[in-house]
Amino acid sequence: MATSTQEHNLVIIEMFQGGSHQDLIRQLRLLAPNSTLLTLTDRKWHWRARCGPLQLLPQLQTISRPVNTLFVTSVGSLPEVVGLCPHLQGARKVLYFHENQLVYPIRRAKERDIQYGYNQIMSALMADVVLFNSSYNLESFVGSIDAFLNKMPDYKPNGVSQAIKKKSRVLYFPIEFPLERYERIAPEILHIVWPHRWEHDKNPDDFFSSLKSLIVSGHNFKVSVLGKTYQDVPEVFSEFKSTYPNYVAQWGPLDSREEYLNHLGSCDVIVSTAVHEFYGVAMLEGFWAGCLPICPNRLSYPEIYPRECLYNTPGQLTKQLRQLCKNPGLARRKWEGVAERVDLRLYSWDGLKERYKEVLGVV
Repeated sequence: MATSTQEHNLVIIEMFQGGSHQDLIRQLRLLAPNSTLLTLTDRKWHWRARCGPLQLLPQLQTISRPVNTLFVTSVGSLPEVVGLCPHLQGARKVLYFHENQLVYPIRRAKERDIQYGYNQIMSALMADVVLFNSSYNLESFVGSIDAFLNKMPDYKPNGVSQAIKKKSRVLYFPIEFPLERYERIAPEILHIVWPHRWEHDKNPDDFFSSLKSLIVSGHNFKVSVLGKTYQDVPEVFSEFKSTYPNYVAQWGPLDSREEYLNHLGSCDVIVSTAVHEFYGVAMLEGFWAGCLPICPNRLSYPEIYPRECLYNTPGQLTKQLRQLCKNPGLARRKWEGVAERVDLRLYSWDGLKERYKEVLGVV
């Protein structure tokens, strides 16, 4: 839906308005309420990535005057957007990467569709400023460009990765943390939470395998499995719930953000087993709520959390959880030590909004 304004000083485009994409757009609109917003819904991601600019055409045709700044995320092709709307050609173009398709995990090499990565490279070349939501996202994208382009049989371009890196920087996704944390009660039984999308790239197999190991060895705990569900849910979810229902405290997403944050406040440990994560909003929200983060030593996690929050193997994850099952109060003491060294303001809306103002050209 397009939001009409009398001026087109700033245009914001989001071709997949859902989840963190939607949250970011809402926050940007707080900074620039007079901006023009062009969006598509968060359905059929693959169609948005391929055809989003064309699907956006009726909204692009409402822009009737030159634009000063264009802010767009990397879902669709920026060159196609600009080609379809002449009034955007002279704008300062800001491109934001929530993720990048050059390192998106796939099960088989032949499944990788090069069009997605190609569109993102071309968009980054056209942009004046390229923003990434983590250092891992930036470095993994820029570091994969040459290998991607070397797949071309001939006429391979040179200097693309260097050109993109020169205009790239990290600007963390801004999380709206509530002003006050919840009071913690010393737990009798360890409460583990897994708050991620129910999809293969979040690697639920390793998580549930670790929980099964704890159960087999006689350790007691309760688990909340939150996060958004889609049509293709891995079987491991239903298998665990049907086999071990007595260990489940909450199964599936909660109705509101307030209820979700309240529930995080009742948990002790928040776990990631992801093989795909460019930032990790849910993990940071859980950490804010008082949950000890336990994350794989890969992806974006090492730039956010100290060493004691990271594990290298599934066996190390199980070992850490086993120790906490034996002494649930240890999770809180460890969290306090980590909280002294991780400044959540670096990832908060309050701490980042002035940088976003500068990017948008908002005074």
